[in-house]
Amino acid sequence: MSLCEVVVPGPWWHGLTYSLDVPAVVGARAIVPLGAGERIGILSRIFDDDPPGESAYVIKPVKSVADSLPLLPTRLLELFEWGGKVFLCGTGEILRTAVPSSLLVAGADAVALTPLRGDPGGEYREECIYTCSHIDRWSRYRERLEGSRGFIALFPEQSLAAEFWSSLPEEIRRETVLWPPLGGKRLLAAWLAARNGEVRGVVGGPGAVFAPLQRVDTIIVDEESSGAYRAYKRPFVNSRTLAGRRARLESASLLLAGRVPSSRVFLRGSPRSNERPGGARLRFVDIREGFSASSLGVEGATPLTKALLSGTEECLASGRTALWLLDRKGYAGEVACEECGNAVRCDICESAMAWEDRNARLRCPACGAVKSLPDQCPVCRGLLLVGKRPGLEALFPVAASMAGEGRHSFLVDDARSTGKRALGEMRERLVAGGIVVGTRRALSLCDQVRAGFIAWIDVDAELRSVAYQARFTVFSMVWESLWRGKDGEERVVLLQSRRPGAGWQRALKLGWGAFWRQELNERKELGLPPFAYLIEVKAAGMAQKASMIAGFQERGLFPMDPGVGSTAFWVASGSLSPAREVLAPYFSIKCSGRGFPEVSVWID
Repeated sequence: MSLCEVVVPGPWWHGLTYSLDVPAVVGARAIVPLGAGERIGILSRIFDDDPPGESAYVIKPVKSVADSLPLLPTRLLELFEWGGKVFLCGTGEILRTAVPSSLLVAGADAVALTPLRGDPGGEYREECIYTCSHIDRWSRYRERLEGSRGFIALFPEQSLAAEFWSSLPEEIRRETVLWPPLGGKRLLAAWLAARNGEVRGVVGGPGAVFAPLQRVDTIIVDEESSGAYRAYKRPFVNSRTLAGRRARLESASLLLAGRVPSSRVFLRGSPRSNERPGGARLRFVDIREGFSASSLGVEGATPLTKALLSGTEECLASGRTALWLLDRKGYAGEVACEECGNAVRCDICESAMAWEDRNARLRCPACGAVKSLPDQCPVCRGLLLVGKRPGLEALFPVAASMAGEGRHSFLVDDARSTGKRALGEMRERLVAGGIVVGTRRALSLCDQVRAGFIAWIDVDAELRSVAYQARFTVFSMVWESLWRGKDGEERVVLLQSRRPGAGWQRALKLGWGAFWRQELNERKELGLPPFAYLIEVKAAGMAQKASMIAGFQERGLFPMDPGVGSTAFWVASGSLSPAREVLAPYFSIKCSGRGFPEVSVWID
């Protein structure tokens, strides 16, 4: 009999110790008792001696081992453990995300596994390719994959992954799987095909970084600076960072690419580019020089300049599509009380909720929660609630009127479907041009239609976020709108701003190198990523928050606390070790009844 450690999907940071009296291998599934029931986990260690830190308590036996061969390659287990430490979420949370749920639920069926092949024996190399033409980048990707024995190609959007997969030569595509974005039978089939060596490569969205290929010698990360690589729900991992670590563990070649580099890549590799938007492709206009379109029941007005209207008319006359972008969903950006001034906030994440007039409800732009419009102010019980900051629904009638008869107009935001069928219908109706009003996510339509004109209705509003990376997010989106998709090099992009062409906007004509040099100087002075880690913590309660803040202060770190009423706080640190020391006690299995904190780590 020996002792072993089993990683079970869950929020705790440590493995669980059990006794083992049957033959087993690291990486196999084990059925173990936990609480009043049973769970399936992965054998992560088998100890020859007593495990470290062992104390006097009863050790339960593993009930059974489900696999005679490792379900997971050793290097993938190492990646899970590393990711759990770096993103302060624990190996169990990574496991829950990376392995199909059907393999880790009670009563899971046995699966046929083939023996794992040996190490590829390569050498870690890193290369950067930054060019605005995705056609050029993809051509170089395909050249790399022709001689690869095992590869992973990651894209920030599933639609881009599917398009690249379709562009592969037939002989490569036959040995490559397009990684499914969601769970279910398709994901399980793709996962087992990768694990058993039936394919030599995978192409997919951020989640494909966990594909259990036995051999990997090439990893490609397209648009590596995209925020889409950061998970939107717990655990908040960054797939780009995990891809870099996996390349090192696999001794593989890592290709980081895109239109714009991330701050960490720019700081470390100093990539260069001479691409600039030429001539009159990029236009700046003072938002105060236009007129304002008012909306019934909403304070404030939508700014419409002469340059916006004339640019749209020229685009429509050429038979192409105009995109009007405003990252403000609903009919109004928020609903506030006239008496106390407080906005109606989300019950889940406390963000100001947008007013959806057509659905007669409120929707949270951050987490998507919906609720009905209250009869009175939740704070002061005032009876007069008004909309503020007109949103997309208020802007759409103006666009529809301008499109006129014979041309189509569409409203596209995150709450409306942009699935295959909807995109197909939109593409057909916009063959002769039209107007699309949408959030920043509508930029993906550039891949589907001939977008000849893109207008940022209020580019200053895109910076309303207090996040430290807000300027880069806006810069990269505008830069993307200059180049992405069909007719990119002939497209005109208009920025309506209160400071046209000033501040960060100057770098749009000088290139992303100029932007990053200025931005990194400021971040270095403030001690922000990539020069330090920024850790965001949402405690399970106010008492837990106070306890954690005291722990950070004892280690010489001083959290940024937004004040009374919020369970969140932030900590900047040059190392993650102090944070792990402070937070680890709150992620013990013993804390299951008290609630676990929610932790995000910002790296660049």
